[in-house]
Amino acid sequence: MEFMSDMLSGGDAGKPSLFEIVAQHKMGELLEPALRHVTSVYAHRYPRYLIRILNWHEEAYAALMLLVERHYLRNYGGSFTEHFYGYKRVRANKICGSNSLTQADVWGSLTFLVGLPLVKNRLDQYYERVSGGEAARLLGSEFSQTAFSIGNEPRAPEVDSSNLHRKFTAAKEVLKRLFKCYYPHANFIYHMATALYYIAYMFDHTDYNSPWLHVLGLKVRRLSAADYRAMGTRGVPKSSLSAPSNGSVLRFTRNLVARILTGGLDFLKVLLPLSIFFYRFLEWWYRSDFHKKIRKDPIPPPPMPLKPHPDGVAVPEGQSVCPLCRMPRTNPAMAPSGYVFCYPCIHKHVAENGTCPVTLVKAESAGIRKLYADV
Repeated sequence: MEFMSDMLSGGDAGKPSLFEIVAQHKMGELLEPALRHVTSVYAHRYPRYLIRILNWHEEAYAALMLLVERHYLRNYGGSFTEHFYGYKRVRANKICGSNSLTQADVWGSLTFLVGLPLVKNRLDQYYERVSGGEAARLLGSEFSQTAFSIGNEPRAPEVDSSNLHRKFTAAKEVLKRLFKCYYPHANFIYHMATALYYIAYMFDHTDYNSPWLHVLGLKVRRLSAADYRAMGTRGVPKSSLSAPSNGSVLRFTRNLVARILTGGLDFLKVLLPLSIFFYRFLEWWYRSDFHKKIRKDPIPPPPMPLKPHPDGVAVPEGQSVCPLCRMPRTNPAMAPSGYVFCYPCIHKHVAENGTCPVTLVKAESAGIRKLYADV
């Protein structure tokens, strides 16, 4: 993917197409729900250890992604999903002839990659609470989520409060009403700005695929063959936690932890495609006939045939002869014992005697089964 050129437009081969950018953003948006699902599953099994992480999932996920994104921005020049798709971030204005990311670029990218989504998510949740949910926004405040839960409860007696406290409460209510009124407009501007940059990027009116990259002065480019050779020559990147060895156990332990942490973060670029492949394999497996065949219970062996009773009717040697009339069977039917007769013969015998004529086992007319292929 990283070496594919935009053959349709014949434009810059190092510039990713809009569809690739959208796919990369979508994959980044799917990481948080996937991790939340895994956390919730294990939180039900081990609530003592994971329930707090699940309650503060957004913050825990932001802290984890801060560590991951910082590692990939410092060592590969792009975010985790950008590196997965074979992209890198470069400065629009070179510094000393280099367009590599500076420390300020890394922290600016982290602000918009980790900090902005966290703040946006919390603001969305807060607006959902103060607005009363979808029903209140469509049908009015009397249909809010809290109207049926706290609207009919008796109010607590008012307590005389200080003037400062009353002013603080009034200011808080004013800010809440302002937020409820203007946040939808800010949210619209947020998404509209992203959409406009997508359109401008698609028609080559800008080199920035998002307003945040424009603010930072960074562009997304494909990794070149020289970039891959440089990464292969460099090997596993060195962690900022490591320090020159001086023979002490503490320094050795510190370098070992740094090496394990860096190797683990670097392994994510291999673990992610393996996880996607494994998930797709499981999805295919549980929808296929192979899974259904394996899950089927084994067919039990047929029961042992009942032996003829000494006092019963003798079984003829010919397999197509009825044991009762000693004539070739017509309209064959099987008794519950498994022996086959002419249907009129076996029906009359069972109705009169209530037994199988060969084995003398009890039988009923309802147990007789007609056969549509002679045996």
